[in-house]
Amino acid sequence: MYEERYDNHFRRLQASRDAFAAFADYTAEALKPAVAKLLRDERPALLSALTAFRQGLSGRTSGSGQRQSGTQTEDQAFAALKAQVQATDKKLLAPRFYDLPTERALFYPDKLSGLTQAPKSKRLTRYTAYVEQLETHTDAALKAAGQQTRALLAAYTAATAQKNQGAKTIRDTISALGPDAVALADALWNVHCAALYVHRLEPAKAPSYFDYDKLPNRSSARVAARKAGTPPPPPIS
Repeated sequence: MYEERYDNHFRRLQASRDAFAAFADYTAEALKPAVAKLLRDERPALLSALTAFRQGLSGRTSGSGQRQSGTQTEDQAFAALKAQVQATDKKLLAPRFYDLPTERALFYPDKLSGLTQAPKSKRLTRYTAYVEQLETHTDAALKAAGQQTRALLAAYTAATAQKNQGAKTIRDTISALGPDAVALADALWNVHCAALYVHRLEPAKAPSYFDYDKLPNRSSARVAARKAGTPPPPPIS
């Protein structure tokens, strides 16, 4: 039990990539004031490890799911989908409804606004039905419009799924986030050890260089670990 206190607990923290970067930012800032030289000397290595970790974050989807170059947001994807529906209505459907008004209800059972202003909970259902009406129509132009709208609907569905994934609280151990995360954890550990030495007569001051409040609640992590039958993360001194 006691040997856990000599283990690098930063490697076993549970946090998303963004949360871990914010946690390290706090420590880097805490080393800027007039602190002991032993602590100041750890700052360059910490900043170097933090910079490398942030470069790894750039252009990739984090544990928080969230960031990937070229990926549309949900709002962007819906805007493109809505614009396609409005263009199809103006160019193809509105002129057609002039001569065939009974077809309006096939495409717009809830009016055009039922699509363009649809609540998020009903978008996929309504747009899927709309696309199917276009694709199964005998008119070639409407079929083509259906294929175009189908592609935009797929993009919107993917963006929605990505957003939902990103909204989940992802808590992975730092070791699972890659070598850059491990290197950052080791740099933080060096600061931890230096802080313990500098404040060896008042050890309660050592945690002041770390913002543990930015991390997930450890009690929750322990409860989840017990339910899963896996060892919980150790307490952080």
